[in-house]
Amino acid sequence: MLKTLKIIVAVVVGAYCASLIYVVSFSWRNDVPKHADGALILGAKVNLNNSPSDPLYNRTLEAVKLYKAHKVDYILATGGIGLGPSPESKISEKIAEQKGVPDNKVISEDLSHNTFENVEDVQAVAAKYKIKSLIVVSDRFHVARGVLVAKHFGFTPVYWDFPDSGYYPTSQLLWNYAREAAALLYYVPKLGLAKN
Repeated sequence: MLKTLKIIVAVVVGAYCASLIYVVSFSWRNDVPKHADGALILGAKVNLNNSPSDPLYNRTLEAVKLYKAHKVDYILATGGIGLGPSPESKISEKIAEQKGVPDNKVISEDLSHNTFENVEDVQAVAAKYKIKSLIVVSDRFHVARGVLVAKHFGFTPVYWDFPDSGYYPTSQLLWNYAREAAALLYYVPKLGLAKN
């Protein structure tokens, strides 16, 4: 019994360490091509006063930079109502348009509540615009999961980009990496990766 328990613990710890290494491997550098069809902003919190959280604001600014550099044709905003009164995607839309992106170049869904739903729900909208290739835009600790989910839903090729993480205290950044490694393991069966 003790031997079995030790094996289980070793497997769990090994899987977690592998997941953490995978997450960190995406965060060393971004992967921005010469051009992709769209920049997909993964949702983040809207504050109670309806202002964007730092992650949402900075993810959106990064997508705007890609658009203005002619790296993408469209910005895809995602995220429904969470903490704040407005959907995350609508706040992203507003920021992008205030920064000079034409409103017909920002498309969105406003019902999702997690990374899986962000990509799943925007997929139908993206199809109408013939968007196949993506640059996933999120925080550096989160892009690995976003890329996997985007590939799962048939986007190809999938690249990634992230803003500078300076708005996170070091302790919170480390916690986010640790949490993300666990979240990725949760997503593996959902994405069917265990079978591949």
